[in-house]
Amino acid sequence: MKKSTTIIEHSSPSASLAAIGVQIQHLDLFAPIHQTVQIAQKTVKYSPTDKLYDAFISILAGAHGIVEVNTRLRADLALQHAFGRSGCAEQSVVQDTLDRATSENVREMQQALTAILSPA
Repeated sequence: MKKSTTIIEHSSPSASLAAIGVQIQHLDLFAPIHQTVQIAQKTVKYSPTDKLYDAFISILAGAHGIVEVNTRLRADLALQHAFGRSGCAEQSVVQDTLDRATSENVREMQQALTAILSPA
């Protein structure tokens, strides 16, 4: 009996951005943010920094506001996968995370961005 294989392919209107996502993932560019930024919020499905990453990807995809997370990223499985994500938080949950950020979290983000942008 012949075995059949199914190949699941996803396409993305943001194919060129997907290539950038693969490189960002390869460089582990978001690691300093995951390690440094500690927003006081429980993790149900996605951590607070995962939700920041979703917001970042959505902005790169052309979102004009967090309200577009669902249409720019959540609906685009190929783009999620290119950035190493297996899913995406819903836009209201991303907004809740941003609302929980404090001035200390802003300082943590500045510290993480300095680490990312510093020459190795």
